[in-house]
Amino acid sequence: MFDQMLDIDPVAIASSGINENQLRRATGMVADWVGEGVVPGAALLVARGDNLVAEGYWGQADAKSGRIASTETLWSIASITKPVTAATVMACVDRGLLRLDAPIVESLPEFSPPGDVRPWRNEVTLRHLLTHTSGVAGFSRDNIALRQRHAPIDDFITSFLMEEVHFQPGRWHLYSSVGYGLAAEMAGRALIAAGAAPGVIRSLEAHESFTLDLLEKLGVADAAFRPSEPEQARSAWVESTGQEGLDWEIGNSRYYRSLGMPWGGLFTRARDVLAFIQAFLPRRLRASSRVLSQAALQEMVRAQVAVPEAPVSVAASQRDITWDPNSEPRASVPWGLGWEVKGNAAGDYFGEAAHDTSFGHFGASGTIAWADPEEDLAVVLLTNKAWASRWPVRERRLARLADAIMTALD
Repeated sequence: MFDQMLDIDPVAIASSGINENQLRRATGMVADWVGEGVVPGAALLVARGDNLVAEGYWGQADAKSGRIASTETLWSIASITKPVTAATVMACVDRGLLRLDAPIVESLPEFSPPGDVRPWRNEVTLRHLLTHTSGVAGFSRDNIALRQRHAPIDDFITSFLMEEVHFQPGRWHLYSSVGYGLAAEMAGRALIAAGAAPGVIRSLEAHESFTLDLLEKLGVADAAFRPSEPEQARSAWVESTGQEGLDWEIGNSRYYRSLGMPWGGLFTRARDVLAFIQAFLPRRLRASSRVLSQAALQEMVRAQVAVPEAPVSVAASQRDITWDPNSEPRASVPWGLGWEVKGNAAGDYFGEAAHDTSFGHFGASGTIAWADPEEDLAVVLLTNKAWASRWPVRERRLARLADAIMTALD
């Protein structure tokens, strides 16, 4: 038997137009995954309008210690950090500190130094970075070497600045953590130059401080890029990373947790992920516009591009660890400024029933968050089993969960 806590609010359900029996079928799917050992632990939150209609925690946040998953668990949300970083970038755009369509070399001259004749480097824009269409790879060529020698985060940025541009920007989708590292570096430099980070000289330190402040203003109460000892004691331990026992293991090692990666290093509670994604729903725009302009909030969730996925031969050794080289490249990959957009095709975690305007993001640690603005619906599922194990897509688990939740809507 595994530990569980499930709270389904009948009053909230009644006022939200949700079928309780259907909703319980959806929450039961997650409970079954934990009970069957598919994932060690999980948190599922479902909200519609102003109502949190279901909140459940099952299993263990740390299987080694037996610590159970709870409301206070800090989860490694991995790449769900990317839309958080995009929000900081858009706050800089709002303030006139950055321009979406200006070449990034205006902010990052090292990206194309004098005499560099490599193609397309002067064409890459901030919009390309945020939509994963810049042509830079998922990870740098020396990613593993940097981690093995416990390089500081600034060394990653130095490496990113030297990365190749593999195709003309805008041609294809190539999911890129490198691009988000560069975008965060741009934001940090812009904040320092504007005097918005007094006493700070490191760009990523400026970015981190500004981001945590922005999150707090959006209702995120408990988040850390570099969790302290007490925060680490509350953090979930990610299983099936493929790097078990290594002192640079993703999600778990003290080194990893000390980096504060703007492309995947945030630790936070399930309720706080929900607060963040709800900030982009139409009902919340007025309140959220005190932090980001309504234009920025809307553009982040609107499909800016819908280009084909890059062929498998492009930067094949530098793809994100969630990439399946055996899968057929997608004909169209809609993406906003930070958030993925469902579009008219079924998605690995959107399922089939959600509206085309639905937006969300996944994390390599086994996390997802998505929202359907036409239904005023937000869903957060955080687990501690890495996506690389393929558990989310086997048996179409996450897609079936999304469809089950959509079926519960009256």
